[in-house]
Amino acid sequence: MNEQEEHVKQFLTSSTYHQLSANQQKHAQDILVRFNQQMKNEQHLADTAWTPQAVKEVMVGDFIADPALTNQFGIAVAPVLKAYQKFLGVDQLKEIVQAIDDQRANMNACRKAHKTWAQLHGTDTAEQSSAAAKPASKPAQPAPTVKIQPTAPAKPAWSEEKLAQLIKQVKRDMPAAPEFQHQALSLDEQQYVAAEFLNLMHQEFNEYPGEWVFADLQRVLGMMMPLDPAITPKQIKNIVPTAQALFDYLKRNGVITMDQYKVGMKAIANMQNSQEMLASLSRKERETQLMLSFINSNGINTDDVQAAEAWMDDHRDEVAAFMRTLLNPWRDYEHQQLVKRQEESRRRTQLASANGGKVTHHRAPRGIKFSKKARKKRRRK
Repeated sequence: MNEQEEHVKQFLTSSTYHQLSANQQKHAQDILVRFNQQMKNEQHLADTAWTPQAVKEVMVGDFIADPALTNQFGIAVAPVLKAYQKFLGVDQLKEIVQAIDDQRANMNACRKAHKTWAQLHGTDTAEQSSAAAKPASKPAQPAPTVKIQPTAPAKPAWSEEKLAQLIKQVKRDMPAAPEFQHQALSLDEQQYVAAEFLNLMHQEFNEYPGEWVFADLQRVLGMMMPLDPAITPKQIKNIVPTAQALFDYLKRNGVITMDQYKVGMKAIANMQNSQEMLASLSRKERETQLMLSFINSNGINTDDVQAAEAWMDDHRDEVAAFMRTLLNPWRDYEHQQLVKRQEESRRRTQLASANGGKVTHHRAPRGIKFSKKARKKRRRK
């Protein structure tokens, strides 16, 4: 096993890896093996010596051009690469993270076309370098006014900073924006729902406005947000109208295209009834309901308890991965609740041990009781 293979193996058992979403964990090993191999072949660099420019070039090279690569693989690439470099503690971490974010849109274009950036634009890096080195010798054939380089962004690249600026802008515009008027939620409540949605789409699926995928929109709006420990039942009931208002606002301001808008509308089209039902439940009951919905989506009749339990026994990893994905944004909260339950269990065990194995149930204080004589004295006063 060489050094890079050892690094990947260590990463796959690290806490950094376990902070990734289920989809990112699923593709992490394949991403890193492919990327390290291409970095070695094309750039002759070890995984601890990547440069921002080398990262950009490999991201749009043979690494991403395989027709077998799925959209889920593509959206996992950037967060996995960033987490891996963070795990290795490389010197240029900030610059490399920025390079990954800058090149992500181009990489997605290459994956969809199943071509490298050079193939996508009918040239290659060597030809471009050669052409750039030669002066124009024939005035009758002027050089093109715009020369597309392999790493030039096809459109303004998104970054975490740009997303943060958009969220601030949305919050700032909400009081006057027509889309957010006459809503059931207050301004603060609408701002929370909108910001939480935009952040979760990036945090969990590495998708910015204009890149949202139908299935991921449904996971965030219909499943993850109702499990937010800080969200109120009223906000859950109004996730759909707030999301629709946000999509309308983003389309009007040119942040998303009509095609992306249609995907957003499709994602929330039949969601309102289920949101109202989830709002009526406790958070734990919401978890159970979403798990049942997942089982039902696999063709299992959840009213048949024995059939549902048998399916769960046969598909434990799938159910666990599904719930892990939904609960991933709130893992700190879930950990706190687990610690509380463990402490309560430990306290009861200690109490039972101190009482010879018998648990003493202490009666709650009922207030001060006065004798009949004392009550008469109080009335005379």
